[in-house]
Amino acid sequence: MRFCKPWVMHMSSMDDAPTMALLVRQDLEMSLGKTAAQCAHGAVEVVRLARRTRLLERWRSGGSRKIVLGIEDATALQDIASQVPKGCVAHTVADAGRTEVPAGSRTVLAILGPRRSMDALVSHLSTL
Repeated sequence: MRFCKPWVMHMSSMDDAPTMALLVRQDLEMSLGKTAAQCAHGAVEVVRLARRTRLLERWRSGGSRKIVLGIEDATALQDIASQVPKGCVAHTVADAGRTEVPAGSRTVLAILGPRRSMDALVSHLSTL
């Protein structure tokens, strides 16, 4: 019997696998640690919202692709949030205000969706 690594079986479909995008507000000038924590909050919540869906299964089996992108400010973040297409799952992280940013600040927009939809939505943004 021949064994292969799980990721090898999915290489041909990886280009079409769903993507999770984490859009981080740049005007808040969060530290690296704060940025990582806020991205983690967003990723966990999107996975929770997408549980038991085919989208989440495809994302996990396709390599769990994640990209972290910078976005100018709250207005730009809300603009993207309002354009999230049907079939995607999104969550905006609101900070508790215990450390670096005021309570209620929208810090990260996390989106999970089909690769083509995500590319159309966020391809104009730069990676961090």
